[in-house]
Amino acid sequence: MSGAGFGSTIVLKLTGVTYRQLDYWARTGLVGSSIRQAAGRGSRRVYSFQDLVALRV
Repeated sequence: MSGAGFGSTIVLKLTGVTYRQLDYWARTGLVGSSIRQAAGRGSRRVYSFQDLVALRV
């Protein structure tokens, strides 16, 4: 990601949550991706370091 943030695959590995959990939390607004939101089918969310910390806490 060239230092711009973390994609979902990396977030899943670092936090230990499943893809379904992460997707549900993002869709319901519990945890968001502050760098780039999903904007339709096939788009990617990009998470900041602060987002990762929020997922781990």
